[in-house]
Amino acid sequence: MKKILLLLTLVIIIGCSLDTFKSENLASWTINLDFPLFKTDYTIGEMLKDYDELEVEQYQNTNDSIYVFNVSTPYDIDVPTSTIIKDGDTVLPIPVNVPDYELEIPTLPDELDGINLVDVDLTLEVDLSKFNVSLADSVIVNTILLTATNDDGEIATATITNQDILVDGILVIEYPEDLINIRPTSVIINGDITIYPTDQEGEQFIDDVIILTSKLHAPLILEITETSTFSTPPQEISIEMDDQLFESLTLFAEIDNQMEIGGKLQILISPDTMNFEQNSPIIPDTLLSFQLLPVQSQLETIELGQDKFDLFADSTYMKVLFNLVGVTDGQGNTMPTRFFTDDSIKVLLYSSAEVLIDPQNMGEEE
Repeated sequence: MKKILLLLTLVIIIGCSLDTFKSENLASWTINLDFPLFKTDYTIGEMLKDYDELEVEQYQNTNDSIYVFNVSTPYDIDVPTSTIIKDGDTVLPIPVNVPDYELEIPTLPDELDGINLVDVDLTLEVDLSKFNVSLADSVIVNTILLTATNDDGEIATATITNQDILVDGILVIEYPEDLINIRPTSVIINGDITIYPTDQEGEQFIDDVIILTSKLHAPLILEITETSTFSTPPQEISIEMDDQLFESLTLFAEIDNQMEIGGKLQILISPDTMNFEQNSPIIPDTLLSFQLLPVQSQLETIELGQDKFDLFADSTYMKVLFNLVGVTDGQGNTMPTRFFTDDSIKVLLYSSAEVLIDPQNMGEEE
């Protein structure tokens, strides 16, 4: 989606950067460009090609395939060499510390805001293949704490308590979306485990290791809300416009959108990047806007008149802002947006321009 929006911006910039005429006594001409300015069949796979954590799975009981984040982070917990000690008839338990280690969590691009993953599984799987289980009656997870933090100082936590991993070696984190959707820059795991030995004396647990592997499984199913947006950083533009050349430019966009995402696309323009900030007292000008419909084909006509060309006289920065909407059910409620592997957006752009041309420079046959 990001490349689609940037290419659309580029087409507009190119269209507005044509060589200008400076002769007087110019006449108005309408030029229809039948050949496409831009044509593409853009797939969701191309959009997500930079994510190494993405895999493809069959979606439920359908013939569709969906992209999934699959991330595994193994960590070895050293069990200290211990001598079993009896206190009367009781064998004393052995505490094992789970030191801080970082969990790898993929996050959505920074350009996407107000969008949440809705179907996330996060587990900690315990591997006891390097641990002599015959010497233990039970291995109890007293506490495993996951702490997520982001650049805004937000903190989200999840806790697992009182589980015997000899009985069930899969620790399930409830509501993992609470951790993932704050866009964490760090997720730290720590805690403590207690080993209750069998009723034997002697030195045991020598060089044993408990392997704890965190596994994240998150299909690319997103919650699109009223505040969901896609935006690009402001980009500097350098366009020398002769306001006596262009009278109008009409862009025609034939769009076949098979993705479950749409919304209002705006190209904003301003002389200062600070004007693009959310709480800026100065609102940037809107160069153009149109509505992209999810899972539909459409034809959009975008008129750029002289008033739009005049914006380039003072503005040097451009930004794409896309207020996103998802698909809805029969009652109008927004449904989760799914990204299937064969999703695509087909775009064809062509234009008609009304320009001023000096008739004195035209041959008799023209």
